[in-house]
Amino acid sequence: MKLKPGNLKAPECIGLRWVQGEPRTLKDLEGQIVLLFFFDYSNEHCLRVLSYLKIWHGRYVDKGLEILAIHTPEFDFGADKANVRRAVEDLGIPFSVALDPESKTWDTYANRHWPALYLIDKNGYIFDYQFGEGGYFDFETSIQACIKQVTPRIFLPRPIELSITDDTGALVTPITPNIYFGYRRGRIGNPEGFQENSVAKYILPEQIRSDVFQAEGFFLAREDMLVHADTEKVRLVLSFDAAEVYLIAAPDPASTGPAKLTILQDGNPLSQSTLGRSCTIENGQSICEVWFPNLYHIVKNDSCERRLLEIQTATPGARFYCATFTTES
Repeated sequence: MKLKPGNLKAPECIGLRWVQGEPRTLKDLEGQIVLLFFFDYSNEHCLRVLSYLKIWHGRYVDKGLEILAIHTPEFDFGADKANVRRAVEDLGIPFSVALDPESKTWDTYANRHWPALYLIDKNGYIFDYQFGEGGYFDFETSIQACIKQVTPRIFLPRPIELSITDDTGALVTPITPNIYFGYRRGRIGNPEGFQENSVAKYILPEQIRSDVFQAEGFFLAREDMLVHADTEKVRLVLSFDAAEVYLIAAPDPASTGPAKLTILQDGNPLSQSTLGRSCTIENGQSICEVWFPNLYHIVKNDSCERRLLEIQTATPGARFYCATFTTES
């Protein structure tokens, strides 16, 4: 059950490091409509919601709406201001962005979701909120209601129409949940399990289990990532049910070059029709070059089916954080 508009004063944002825009507090912005957007640049769901925020910024920035994106990192690299600044530029975010490296504002709002939206009215009270994707028509309606509190006779456009997959009531095909590679949240199919905080050789099991990952080769298992710990080729194998696959990965921070990944589906290189946006075909192989800690789109299919994904690399220090799955890009 949602709280009633105007019942809860929005907590002040604390512990922020400004990435884009002038530093301001909510007190500075009283009298304006403020939209807080908690996000992580490597989170695919956040990026989908971001596309709507860009539209709302274009529609309402001159009508009193101030959007503040608060980057609260899910992984270690997201606390690096330089990484966030680069991502903000690459994503073309047009509004203010602040880094919440120690999750202080996140905790102040008792937030638990990427993404999360909090709409704050002219008096500094939370008017509406939304967790995750969807609900765009209703949330834009709330934005307009807040604007009309300030300017009652203002003309506003009809809220944006939704695609079928963005509709709150759309049918959702069950897909493989996120597969994390670190031992804190990871699900590994190797019988020996994780060898925490130590370099170990993982043996690929004969039977590949679904919706977990199997590893082969020398890896260092950390809390939130799996690191290639040798110069020989290693493999990660996942049986998944989805149409598209994203990979959160990073190169060795000490390296000046990319981590070069070879991507296979059902034992074969990707074709032009199944090649993710982050991949290219080189000498008949489907390759993803990881230059920067980020989200990489590696596989796209026309439908959700059970398939076998294999990620290979011989690049020392390559870091794997999470694989995420969707029904469409």
